[in-house]
Amino acid sequence: MNEYEIHMEECFRLAKKAIGETSPNPYVGSIIVKDGEMIAEGFHARAGLDHAEVAALKAAQKDVAGATLICNLEPCCHTNKRTAPCVDAIIEANIGKVVIANLDPNPEVSGKGVKKLQSASIEVEYGVLARRGELLNEVFFTNMRKKRPFIHLKWAQTLDGKIATLKNSSKWITNEKSRHHVHLERSLYNAIMVGDQTIKHDNPSLSIRIGEKNECTKRIILNPRGDLEQDYKVFQDEFKEQTILVTERPSPHNVKQIQVPMNDQSFDLDSLLSQLYAQGICSIYVEGGMKTISHFIDCELYDRLSIYIAPKLLGPGLSLNTQARDHMSEAIELFDGEFTSFGHNLLFESQRNECLQD
Repeated sequence: MNEYEIHMEECFRLAKKAIGETSPNPYVGSIIVKDGEMIAEGFHARAGLDHAEVAALKAAQKDVAGATLICNLEPCCHTNKRTAPCVDAIIEANIGKVVIANLDPNPEVSGKGVKKLQSASIEVEYGVLARRGELLNEVFFTNMRKKRPFIHLKWAQTLDGKIATLKNSSKWITNEKSRHHVHLERSLYNAIMVGDQTIKHDNPSLSIRIGEKNECTKRIILNPRGDLEQDYKVFQDEFKEQTILVTERPSPHNVKQIQVPMNDQSFDLDSLLSQLYAQGICSIYVEGGMKTISHFIDCELYDRLSIYIAPKLLGPGLSLNTQARDHMSEAIELFDGEFTSFGHNLLFESQRNECLQD
């Protein structure tokens, strides 16, 4: 690992301090190095606050003229936002070199920041630990490239692949450690999505319970006929203003609603995601149930999968109901997967290669 890669690792560490806090903005960390010494650091803490590069410049206690500024994303150069362009601050500070992991996929930047720096006679190097940078900001890169929310599918299953009994009982497949991790994951997303069968069988609150904290992000409920009873938790609890009911036609429910057309007895997901993205929802954690997750998989509308696996054998039961495939060569193959253990449970995580660019 060379000098710039070591410094970029530090930028990633700084950026992660704001995990779950910056939406719709990306996670960015920045450091300033002069004469081999790191003299300042900063990170973007929340949308509307200083970007990482400006935070680092403000934190510097020494003259930064001629120094090297390292950041994991190309400095911005556009003005139609709440903060001033970072490239202007970098140029004004007489920085000598800028090292970047990734060019900004936002078409309003996308190389323009680099060109402006170079026009000011500032040396620029980019592509340092680029794939790591994209993984850190997979939500932002997906938003910019696909113009839709980032979709994370999650389900729990037994060792023989069942997600519920034949009578729709699924509490609990996994252990307490796995379920705690799910709440940590929920806290990273703008919204949680489930189908109406999950509401009917489990009556979940879909809140985020971590220690003493009980919070709630947006809850998207797919209910084509709009016929769910009013007494479910998502319509009655203290967080009911966070509920979004997705129906084909307007429903009498007193919560926010979105109407989406149906295709073959399932929602048109392209239309749904387009509407949600237009409302500022940049990332969605899809928790079920079987039909909902299967529909996203069949439509190839997902960016990350999380499968919690418990060492249980159920025998006959319910499993995912994706499109049938006649040959093993047609199976969906998941690459770059990682396993994490939670006691006797395993979590398998994988991102689609289409989300990232080499």
